[in-house]
Amino acid sequence: MATHVLLYSADAPDREPDDVAEVDVASLSDRQLLWIDLSSADAGERERVARQLDCDPELLDLDERHQRRPRLANYGNVFRLTAMAVGLSDPQQKARPRWMALLAGPNYVVSVHNGDIDFVQELRDREKGDTMIGALSAESFVASLLDWMLNSYFQALEVLVREIDSFEVAVLGKKKVDASHKLMDTLIQARRRVAEVRRLLIAHRDVFYGLARPDFMATEKEESRPHFIALNARLERAEDDVDHTRELIVGAFELLSMRAAQKTNDVMQILTFVTVLLGSLALVAGVMGMNFELAFFHTGRQGFLITTGLMAGATAVSILLAIWRKWI
Repeated sequence: MATHVLLYSADAPDREPDDVAEVDVASLSDRQLLWIDLSSADAGERERVARQLDCDPELLDLDERHQRRPRLANYGNVFRLTAMAVGLSDPQQKARPRWMALLAGPNYVVSVHNGDIDFVQELRDREKGDTMIGALSAESFVASLLDWMLNSYFQALEVLVREIDSFEVAVLGKKKVDASHKLMDTLIQARRRVAEVRRLLIAHRDVFYGLARPDFMATEKEESRPHFIALNARLERAEDDVDHTRELIVGAFELLSMRAAQKTNDVMQILTFVTVLLGSLALVAGVMGMNFELAFFHTGRQGFLITTGLMAGATAVSILLAIWRKWI
């Protein structure tokens, strides 16, 4: 359990109070922004923060078992939304949703999540010293947090793209390709991961589009609306990247199919060469078996050795020629 309190001020040094009770929320100005991050907070901690903010403790509750898709709700002077970051470090493992609830009110934002979320820690670590974050409105800061959340989807896609690149290098570098075992399983797992990431991502459409609609309270402030419009554009870019990654997988499968077809062609080429060679030898043997009265047919063992030697020599020359011309 951890509660992090950050008070950003555009006209004074930023500070990190030890307790939310040290901050008078009602006296915060538009040049100040309070960020409270609740990580695996228990009911008592949530109620204490809710009393300080003068809001319903249920707004700070996040039960992942009952979450189905991201939601957005307006409560007058505050609004609350739920969203999912994605965790994917290994293409062989299932993409994991990391649920987060954001509550925004006058000059404060509360983030609620179970366990650590990478981008939250990255944001806290990045801002060192005094910043101008205090000049942001709560709505704009929510847009910033959601933008950081979207970055987790781009990072997951990078993991999948690296896996596909490694797959294509392996396919192109192998002289013999077995399309039915490890390589094919790699493609199947990558396709599943892309589908999982896409399902998690597109579930945010209602929330992101809702934030940018004129009828929503959060867009009443002039400086907030461009941030939410830009956020929607980034969501669409993330969806395009998901589709592009899916196309890369289709292209990788076509590459694997092409190499498998090439293997089949190589086998057929060898079989054709062997068929022609054996057919030629059978023709010679058939000619030598004709019942014509020629002197050569009465040479006995010497004639047999000569004929066999010529056939063996012709076979050896044919094989060497085929190897030189890369027929086999």
